[in-house]
Amino acid sequence: MRTKQIAAIVTIVAMVTATGSAWAFHGGFFHRDGDLDKYPGKRLLMGHVGRLLVLKSQLNVTEDQKKKIGEILKGHTDEIVPVAKTLLDNRKHLREAVLKEPADEKAIRAAAEDLTKSVADASILAAKLIAEARPVLTTRQWEVLHEAGDGFHKATIDWLDQLREN
Repeated sequence: MRTKQIAAIVTIVAMVTATGSAWAFHGGFFHRDGDLDKYPGKRLLMGHVGRLLVLKSQLNVTEDQKKKIGEILKGHTDEIVPVAKTLLDNRKHLREAVLKEPADEKAIRAAAEDLTKSVADASILAAKLIAEARPVLTTRQWEVLHEAGDGFHKATIDWLDQLREN
């Protein structure tokens, strides 16, 4: 169970980093009424979910690999938890600063700088964890991960280009 909690924290950090600017679109990730159909990024979001499901299938991680990665993450819980909490708190503070009326540019910039620092801290920790996990996965699994990252990036850029055209 502890391994699942650690994996969830790492996933949250990755999601927060990946979706940090999504709140800027139409008042939040979902409209205030929660209607996904009204969200202009529905296709992007659903595509990312689909890509994650395909990625899980393509990676074909073995039980032994899961166990080894879980042990790596468990060994770094004391580092992961505070970094993740700080990242989430700073993201919340930035969102609150952006939504505050009247807008306070200095407060927004300060909150953005705090978030930037926490993203850097999380990225450095992620690099450390990746270095430890690298020998656990095969060369092909790492290639699949890199290809997936490129796919997520391209899909997001394409979506932004479509927004500009509409």
